[in-house]
Amino acid sequence: MTLATVGGFVNVSVNRVFVMPSDKGEPVDWPVTPRLVDLSLVEYRVLKLICNGYSLAKEIVKGYASRFNEAISLPAVERTLVKLRVKGLVNGKHSGRALVYEETELGRILTC
Repeated sequence: MTLATVGGFVNVSVNRVFVMPSDKGEPVDWPVTPRLVDLSLVEYRVLKLICNGYSLAKEIVKGYASRFNEAISLPAVERTLVKLRVKGLVNGKHSGRALVYEETELGRILTC
């Protein structure tokens, strides 16, 4: 399955795939699977954290720092979550004053 082989890569696109058949020696153009969505490294990491059970923005900030050894601010996480919602990769549900995030089916396919 194409997604299983490409799942761990970020900002990668394939423009052309070809093989050299032994009988004719001519390259064969194969259909290329289109990119499902463009993700930055931060977007991919935040989505991965959501798949691993981090559901609140504050949890994601702490998880990002501990898992990737990089600090990220709460406003940066919130902006990233908005981008992921627009791309259809996460859903946010209100729980009191907080938004609880979960991955969509497409988000699950890409990162979980």
